[in-house]
Amino acid sequence: MHEYSIACEIFDTVMATAEKNKAAAVNAITLEIGGLTHVNPEQLMFCLDVLSRNSIAEGAKVNVNFVPPSGECECGYRGDAGVPDKLRDEDHPSLYEYAIQTCPVCGKQLQLVDGDELMIRTIDIEI
Repeated sequence: MHEYSIACEIFDTVMATAEKNKAAAVNAITLEIGGLTHVNPEQLMFCLDVLSRNSIAEGAKVNVNFVPPSGECECGYRGDAGVPDKLRDEDHPSLYEYAIQTCPVCGKQLQLVDGDELMIRTIDIEI
């Protein structure tokens, strides 16, 4: 369960930012999670909820924005890596399914360049 260690890092960063800005409360946190991280958002939010108990971040809303993988091709295409139609019903296609995507312009295999990020985009605090 790597979500716990990720949650610890997020919580530490949020609390350090809140302390630096002399915050009385943390109201919301917005995260960006790439589709290739394979982070379970429910587990991550559960861990953040447990870690924030009895702190100024207790009860903070956690917003998650998912970032789809993107790829680039030697022909110059750069954009959405897409998900094969047969996988669109699955919540989390495997890395393999993304890695075999072809360029919509020339048909060659795409090189994945984005989609593995996990970032704190915003921290909404009350001073």
